This record gives sequence, structure tokens and C-alpha cells, in this order.
Amino acid sequence: MIKLFNIGFTQKTAENFFGIIKANKIDCLVDVRLNPNGQLSRFAFGQDLPFFLSELANGCKYKHRIDLAPTKELLKEVRDKTCPMSKDYKLFEIAYKKQLATKSNIANFVEEFGIYENVVLLCSEPTNEKCHRRVLSEVLIEKYGNQIKFGGNL
Repeated sequence: MIKLFNIGFTQKTAENFFGIIKANKIDCLVDVRLNPNGQLSRFAFGQDLPFFLSELANGCKYKHRIDLAPTKELLKEVRDKTCPMSKDYKLFEIAYKKQLATKSNIANFVEEFGIYENVVLLCSEPTNEKCHRRVLSEVLIEKYGNQIKFGGNL
């Protein structure tokens, strides 16, 4: 059984972030960002995370799953203040769920990550109210509830 967590890295120091990962005995961090090497990433650059996790968080593994990230077009729409999606997050959730169902390889999540006990989904948002990792967690638990349970937001 996979215990699934969520974490955002913004508004956290590196010490706090890696301390949380270590304290919760996270075996694998699944990066669900479209651009893991973005300007905001600071200590969470995709190219650096495997090293930091290995050294600072008990050998935690790193995997980038771009297929589980919202598309560039979807992100642009939800961030554009003139678009209905930016005013009603439910519209984003509907579009993102459709994307997951039709354009992702979500069906292999349990197969790929079932070897780990504690898995965390990473994105940049500090909280998950308006973040795709919450929607993704809900979809995974709904789809694989007998193999995944929610561990919480870190």
C-alpha cells in the first residue's frame, strides 16, 4: 500500500523542506511540475533534487512525471485573469482531470511507485487548495483506493 503525501516547496527553506521529507520517511518524491528547473525552484531544481534527496533525506528517490503536470496551455489559462478558469478553479479541475484521463500515463502509477511505502507529490504551491497536486491525489485515491491511501499535506 502506498501512503501518498503532497508538498510544495515555496515558502519553505531547504532545511525545512528536506527535514519534512526525512521526518516523514518519504521513499520517493514524484515531481509533477511542468518545468522542474524553473526560476522559482531555488533548492528544488529538478536537476539537483536527486542529489539533495539522496544526501539529505535518507536516500529518497526522485522521479519527474511530466505527464502528470498540467499542460502549458492549461496553466496559461488558469493564470490569465481574463479567463473564466482563473476565476473558477473548478473549471481547471475538470480540464485537468480530462487531461489526466486522456493524455497521461496515470494507469502505471501504482506499478511504478508501488515498491515505495511513502510517496510525495511535489509542486511549487505552498498549499494545495488551488494546486493540481491535490486534484491528482484525489484522482489517484479514487482510482486506486485499495492500493493508495492519503497520508496528508506536508
